[in-house]
Amino acid sequence: MNDKNLIAEVRSVMESIGNVAGQGAVYHSPDASLPSVNDEVCAFCSYCLRHKDVSPYCRYACQSAAMQTLTSGEAHFQRCWAGLLSVSVAIAPAGEYRGGISLGGFLAEGEDAGIQELVSQRLAAIPRVDNAPFLARLGSLREIAPSALRGLGHFLLEATFSSGLNSSSRFRKQHDTYVRQRQIAEAYEDLRQAEVVAPDIMSDTYQLASFLNRRDSEGAQEFISRYLAKLLLVSNWNLTKLRAHVRTLAAVVTSQDVLDGVVWEDAMRREWLFMTRIERAPDAESICTSVAEFVLRHFGRAGSTGAGDRTLSDRVTEWLEQHCQEGATLKDASRAVGVSISTISHQLPLDIGKTFTELRAEIRIALAKRLLATSEMPISAIADACGFSDQSHFTKALKTAISLTPGQFRRMLYSFETESKTLG
Repeated sequence: MNDKNLIAEVRSVMESIGNVAGQGAVYHSPDASLPSVNDEVCAFCSYCLRHKDVSPYCRYACQSAAMQTLTSGEAHFQRCWAGLLSVSVAIAPAGEYRGGISLGGFLAEGEDAGIQELVSQRLAAIPRVDNAPFLARLGSLREIAPSALRGLGHFLLEATFSSGLNSSSRFRKQHDTYVRQRQIAEAYEDLRQAEVVAPDIMSDTYQLASFLNRRDSEGAQEFISRYLAKLLLVSNWNLTKLRAHVRTLAAVVTSQDVLDGVVWEDAMRREWLFMTRIERAPDAESICTSVAEFVLRHFGRAGSTGAGDRTLSDRVTEWLEQHCQEGATLKDASRAVGVSISTISHQLPLDIGKTFTELRAEIRIALAKRLLATSEMPISAIADACGFSDQSHFTKALKTAISLTPGQFRRMLYSFETESKTLG
């Protein structure tokens, strides 16, 4: 969406908010340009937004709150610099942050008596500001009940969805991830405070298997957050150890898939795709999110259920994971996912910070490392199986990625395995 179309859509949404909800709305773009407002903005907020010394605080409050919505996938409620209640939503078409819309200028019920003193205190911290014009406009503020403010937040978010300014599937997927990570964090803190030194992970793994066997999706969802918290505890947030525990879990889920009638090759391919994502995950939070989705997908209840609910980068990544051993050109990917070459080239760096070529190389390296670690295939055969033009190309790519040749990487794994058995 270009700047002209975006501004037009933003203004349309703010007019709709004014007409339907009767509420003032302000849009702050990412740059330092003047904010855009609708006709219902109260006199106090309008004066703040025009004041050269105060308006930066309004911008900061809106921008920081809007950025929170990209993390949580929901409207964000906060107090502005003056202590007034407001609700904000980011504007992020195709996942690219383009500013935020805020509805504000609210007093919590019962706060009107102390608002003059509060605003005076806040203004005293800003040099060279005459507080009289601000105090004179306090009468334009209105009280709001918590339920009404939540309703405005929901209305604002839905308005950005219906206008196309935001993607409902993207926000809801992010919200599911945010809630899941919060549940894991809470479970982890409970375990840490309870001083659980060595949770029985293997016993819990078998318990998870029983949920899978009984097709008890609700039980599994309640169980998984605490289970992942235990994995974080026993691994001490070490990604290598965490991935090792996850490998055991993946094997359990794959086994149950096969017992439920999934073709062996399909079940193994799913496990390989999952472990590839785990290997590429940059942090423990991303690993835990992927694990939860993998387990819930067993019940057909994953966070995304179809191509329409997945981002373009998800679809391209999945296609590459299945075809990286082939030529896997950008043109091939464009045809497979049904979008133009230029769209993929533009969107991937915005979504994942990588070009198509970089993503393809990363996926090929991940598969090659897996084959080096788990098979006795000759290095030349692995190079061919992973889509490298020849063994020399493979060696150069791996050395660039991990500073080891294929032979050195395999010998290192062999030495580590031998040492582990000796110590065991």
